[in-house]
Amino acid sequence: MSWEHHPEPWIDLLAGAAPRNHIVQFYQDEPFLCRAVCRFVAAGLAGGESVILVPAAAHWELLRPRLEAEGVDVPAGQSQGQLTVLDADKFLLRFMREGMPDAQTLLGLAREIVVRARGASREGKVRVWGEMVNVLWQRGAVAASMHLDELFNRVAHDHNLAIFCSFLMDNFSGEVHARVLPTIGRTHTHLIPAERYACLERAVAEALRETVGPVDAGVLESLLLTRYPAPLDMPRPQALLLALRQLLPLVADAVLVRSRRLYAAATEGNA
Repeated sequence: MSWEHHPEPWIDLLAGAAPRNHIVQFYQDEPFLCRAVCRFVAAGLAGGESVILVPAAAHWELLRPRLEAEGVDVPAGQSQGQLTVLDADKFLLRFMREGMPDAQTLLGLAREIVVRARGASREGKVRVWGEMVNVLWQRGAVAASMHLDELFNRVAHDHNLAIFCSFLMDNFSGEVHARVLPTIGRTHTHLIPAERYACLERAVAEALRETVGPVDAGVLESLLLTRYPAPLDMPRPQALLLALRQLLPLVADAVLVRSRRLYAAATEGNA
């Protein structure tokens, strides 16, 4: 199902990404990745912005035909400088030193690329999507991945960019809620945790009722969302899961297991 026929809040978020927004997406299937990235790119190009993409080669093979199907003239965009595509693995080699990103080298490269892209933008706006941080994460280079993410956050602020990144991440993992989300909250402004927010909300609500009972579920939801504000903008059910993991980790683990099952059942066959 294409995004045109399945409106979700993340669609408008990506389409209207503003300078210094740093949006992160969790995904487990590549169709969702492609839908989100293509929405971000197509909307930016249609609005006269320049777009910089840093995909892994395999993902560019998936993204390019979908962009073209949505009316993006990829060769024209590249020749005019409005669309820049860099291979994630090759670009990493240009600034990684002894397993860690070299800040001075990366910031210099970023400046050159952004200046060129901005020159082709109708109003001087530039947006960036890349997955170098995810590439490092998948290799197990967690420290390098998080440091690179912090550097990109600096680039977004220094150059007034809208940045979008995607992580291959299980949003129903207790480990993700315990360790990854609090860290990501320090550098990102928005989280897209799942494709269908309404399904996520129903799944989390039902899972909480199944785990603690309907009365306690209502009390917990009100208490958690009041006392444990989310570290970045995210859907309400996601904020509830994160707060629950911080206060009652054992209950949270049971809710996450049930939420995964209920969300999968609700979305099965609708991709």
